[in-house]
Amino acid sequence: MGKILSLILSLMVTISLAGCSSNKAVATVNGTDIILGNYEKTLALNKSSMELYYGSEIWSQEIEEGKTYEDSLKEMVLESMITSEVIYQKAEKEGISPTDKELQEEIDTFKEKIKNDDAYQKQLKEIGINDKFFKYQFARDLANDNLKNKFAKDANITDEQMKKYYEENKQSFYIDTVTASHILIKTQDDKGNELSAEKKKEAKKKAEEILAKVKAGDDFSELAKKYSEDTASATNGGSLGTFGRNEMVAEFEDAAFDMTAGEVSELVESQFGYHIIKVSDRVNKQQTFDEVKDEIKDTLVDNEYNEYVVKLKDNSKVEAKEDIVKSVKF
Repeated sequence: MGKILSLILSLMVTISLAGCSSNKAVATVNGTDIILGNYEKTLALNKSSMELYYGSEIWSQEIEEGKTYEDSLKEMVLESMITSEVIYQKAEKEGISPTDKELQEEIDTFKEKIKNDDAYQKQLKEIGINDKFFKYQFARDLANDNLKNKFAKDANITDEQMKKYYEENKQSFYIDTVTASHILIKTQDDKGNELSAEKKKEAKKKAEEILAKVKAGDDFSELAKKYSEDTASATNGGSLGTFGRNEMVAEFEDAAFDMTAGEVSELVESQFGYHIIKVSDRVNKQQTFDEVKDEIKDTLVDNEYNEYVVKLKDNSKVEAKEDIVKSVKF
């Protein structure tokens, strides 16, 4: 469900959706109307997605004096739809609009992803999302992809530009990460309250016994599955994956980043309890230009494409009907 909503939200931010529940225009772009019905559906999808993260109380809160989150979302959706229409029109002029076959494939793929999510399908139906709406939606999505791909193919990004970017942003290409697993014996109850001194003493003794097993050569992963009270990682043998600085509590981070690959810690106490940490990989290095060259090129192309879209929009005749937008029921 979360991935589906993320997909929808991503589409909404960059690509306008279209339907036809009302012919009143909220904006015109080079003489083409952006229909109120399309706007209302797009707004409803964004609103629903954002409420999952921030709750429904957010909308009346002020971002700045006289402007609420509701006002901001309405503006954002309108601007994204205008930008989307500009891109779509340019793709049409360039002869790179998606075919009906491509659109149907996108619709079928999306429907396959949500086929078992009855609640989400019901929500889309209530908003008024139908196949015609999807066709317009994915037409704009694919048109954006096609225009961006064409732009990237024609872009002339030189080694000098990339090296300049690398030197100016060198720190962002410095890798300082740890890949680790842990076994946790908690010193908190299920409500996050600290255990009594006696219970903490028992927890420490248990952790020490497990550490002795690790040092004796017992399999760390199996011990984590059996004993770790961090249930989220225990099922994966205590694996925490790869993480960087400032992602773990201080005591845990200090210990983990001071270890080398293959090393197991002594007991590390944090607010959560006693940790036994095993580091499987430790990376601390500056990536070379050659290692990140392709990444830098993609970044520079993205930046230039964004500037290109801004120019397209600046050179378009756009009329926003802000009074209609403000009157839309939220």
